[in-house]
Amino acid sequence: MLTNRDDITADAVVHELMKRRVPVVRYDTADFPVCSKLAVELGSQGWQGTLGGDHRIDLESISSVWWRRPGEFSIPTEWPDEARAFAAAEARVGVLGVLGSLQARWINHPACDSAANYKPVQLAAAARAGLEVPATVITSDHAHALQFIGADGVIYKGLSGGVLTPDQRHRYIPTTVLRAEDLDESVAGTAHLFQERVPKAFEVRLTVVGQRMFPVAIHAHSEASRLDWRTDYASLTYERLEAPPEVEKGVRLLMEELGLFYGALDFAVTPDGRWVFFEVNPNGQWHWLAGKADVPLVEAIADALQRKDQQA
Repeated sequence: MLTNRDDITADAVVHELMKRRVPVVRYDTADFPVCSKLAVELGSQGWQGTLGGDHRIDLESISSVWWRRPGEFSIPTEWPDEARAFAAAEARVGVLGVLGSLQARWINHPACDSAANYKPVQLAAAARAGLEVPATVITSDHAHALQFIGADGVIYKGLSGGVLTPDQRHRYIPTTVLRAEDLDESVAGTAHLFQERVPKAFEVRLTVVGQRMFPVAIHAHSEASRLDWRTDYASLTYERLEAPPEVEKGVRLLMEELGLFYGALDFAVTPDGRWVFFEVNPNGQWHWLAGKADVPLVEAIADALQRKDQQA
């Protein structure tokens, strides 16, 4: 498991695997190079050797890798800035390049995870997969934006998933209703994503683990959460449900095109029953749903890491 020390989601899966007596190693790239060493050489089947600190990992023993949320490489702070930047770049390519070359099951491979995080990529893939996607524009043109917004307003969403605050904390940009009078020529300063406002009966978080799907209805009970349920978790209730066959088919095609084994997909279900795709988060959180909606996601991730779906 490649993740940070404070990842309670990983804690739950480690605990499950330990109950099953499955060997598991947790590794944080933040330990490299200060507390961890890499020593590998190229063989006929790829890289062979070890990675780790006091307890080193034999790369040839790894059958599955869960790419969760590892930390940044820990380059010594007393080094000059240019040396630290060079060392961090070399560590990223060296360590992640070696790990990324492993012929293991990845949940998900970091290259696929990174590529799928581009919202324009996933929206285009979802449309090709036959999923219903809201009318969407990405623009830096004021006139183009005003034409799309029209008289009724639209939804604005951040393309990059959030911003870093001055104290280096990640803060996401909530979904926002935008009207023509809110816009001026400063729109030309960067690219912006605008979408039509989709009427919602409720929303769905559909978690995919390999061939398994776990759809959960999210019912919002406040004005803020009806626009963006992430803004008011206390007002939410949850309900397990089944996805329509055509949605399941589209999701499988989408995951296949993006090269993802795991994904957290968000949909709106309209009052007339249509499932409208919003986005897929290749590394989205799921642990709270396991408890709130009694969804066996800890077990599903553990099964996938054990490759139980490949066992006859």
